[in-house]
Amino acid sequence: KLAIPKQCFDLNPHADIQGLLDEIETIAQIQGIHITGIVSESSTDQYEINLPHGTDILKLCDQILMLKRSIKQVANKHGFKANFLAKPDLHKAGSGMHFHMSLLDANKHNIFSCSERDFAKPLLNVISGLIHFMPDSMAILAPNFNSYRRFKLGQHVPLEANWGWNNRNVALRIPCSDSENQRIEYRVAGADCNPYLAVAIILMGTLHGLTHISAIPKSVNQSKQIGKHYFLPTEQIDALKRFKANHWMSEYLNQDFVALWCTVKQAEYQHVLSQITAIEKNWDI
Repeated sequence: KLAIPKQCFDLNPHADIQGLLDEIETIAQIQGIHITGIVSESSTDQYEINLPHGTDILKLCDQILMLKRSIKQVANKHGFKANFLAKPDLHKAGSGMHFHMSLLDANKHNIFSCSERDFAKPLLNVISGLIHFMPDSMAILAPNFNSYRRFKLGQHVPLEANWGWNNRNVALRIPCSDSENQRIEYRVAGADCNPYLAVAIILMGTLHGLTHISAIPKSVNQSKQIGKHYFLPTEQIDALKRFKANHWMSEYLNQDFVALWCTVKQAEYQHVLSQITAIEKNWDI
């Protein structure tokens, strides 16, 4: 942890951590990972690392895990400890893993290309599919007990399955961009998620939205009211129940996987509950 106060997106690099950041970038390059940017985030000791777009999805997921392992090793070498918990400190901002996605046709044209007042039909269909599955996918997007501590008001974290134009509080943000790079930013997953599974959830919603006709929710720019059906579960046990009950999860992800995931995560949840915390002891009722 750094004792030096800083602001989000601070342009002044810290002298005592610059060597660490430089070595992370060097190690990444050796592994064929191109880092497009490292910026300071909301917390004093929090940084965001950006990777470029690509069409080889499995390779991109590989690079995420390779980079996380490299960061931990380099941090240890420099006397720091890298942490990818969704909420390592209750009094500071949590950490997410945001995915940016666009779709290209056979001619490599971005079918999401649009403007704020004229959204492309494929874009709206995909948004519909992603939102449809989002509440029942939280067991994957927020896979651990700690994951749900991240979902708090005022932390630029989505609490509902919603979308909006260039809005950093919604689940699906449509960033301001030129038509070639128009995309959806999927902002729900925590830094502790499994990238392969998170991407599977995104692809599942994308496919469903493109192949099933369903109502397209209004953006938060159009309506402030979101039905209760679209609120995201805020407890791990509730998320697991919803995940297991949705038959589409077994349809898209495999029934055996869904059953095994729920069994393992329920066991982890019960293990956490079996621990007597320090605050319970301090209450001394």
